[in-house]
Amino acid sequence: MPYRVAEIVIPKQKKEEVEKLFNIDGVVDFWREELFENKSIYKVLVKTEFSQKLVDKLFKKFGKEEGFRIVLYDITATIPVSEEEEKKKKQSKIGKLRISREELYTNISSAAELNYIYLSLVILSSIIAVTGLITNNTAVIIGAMVIAPLLGPNIAIALATVLGDIELERKAFFTFLVGAVIAYIFAVSVGFIFPVDPFVNEINRRIYVSFWDIVVAMASGIAGVLAFTTGAALSLVGVMVAISLLPPLVTSGLLLGSGYLFYALGSMLLFLANFASLNLAGVLTFTLQGIRPMKWWEAKKAQSYRRKAMFLWTVLLVILAFVIFVENKYLK
Repeated sequence: MPYRVAEIVIPKQKKEEVEKLFNIDGVVDFWREELFENKSIYKVLVKTEFSQKLVDKLFKKFGKEEGFRIVLYDITATIPVSEEEEKKKKQSKIGKLRISREELYTNISSAAELNYIYLSLVILSSIIAVTGLITNNTAVIIGAMVIAPLLGPNIAIALATVLGDIELERKAFFTFLVGAVIAYIFAVSVGFIFPVDPFVNEINRRIYVSFWDIVVAMASGIAGVLAFTTGAALSLVGVMVAISLLPPLVTSGLLLGSGYLFYALGSMLLFLANFASLNLAGVLTFTLQGIRPMKWWEAKKAQSYRRKAMFLWTVLLVILAFVIFVENKYLK
């Protein structure tokens, strides 16, 4: 969405100070309401790409004031459109469009929560994926991809890396790990009970990894982060299908349960390649989008942490690429 509304609760005596801060690029309009207990509430209509600048200025000035709060939400439309906006629409400028860091953090950190909804989605998507793989039904497998419970924690890992937020990264990784283990154990159990044919098309295509699988995973990771940072939730459906974390994981479990150890390793390599590619692409894209901590000392610490993480993800991806090359050249 091109606009956000920032709802700001502030002490009444700060009226002149706060209104001066609205005199920045991107603020379209604002209005004030009186509240009880000597407080005022301002509603500021701001362009999405300038919402971060507004939030930072307000927090820096009033962050320690008692009762201060900012609430951000998107809007569907605003009428009338100003003459300035009409002129800008006709120009062919290309600029950044992303939601604020705080809004992004709230959206993504909630996707890293380990709760019964997440566990239910993992189990349900695993059931759907296993059914689609065994019956060789592409449409059913796509259904499991769209649910994509493992995507949220991965995006949260990438964001935590960029911000240097160790607590969020640990929480997101643990959530991801629990989901992956549950899906894998379920798939191994099904593979042990029911016969699995490794030459069925939907299973066989996930045994061997190619260079193009890594390219798709990187591109999907970038698209996923862009969808989150711009608030374009509908774009995530295509990303969920393309990144495909759960199907190769479940395929590996099915094959392992049926005794096809080598084939199971191939599918696991595809899963790990997707996992590493998604996180590396996520860190790169968040960085290029200008996502960073607000305070300079936190930004410096996060920069060091981000470089180390990017190095480790790159090394892991290179190792996986080498193993994939050996598998395809000598063992296929």
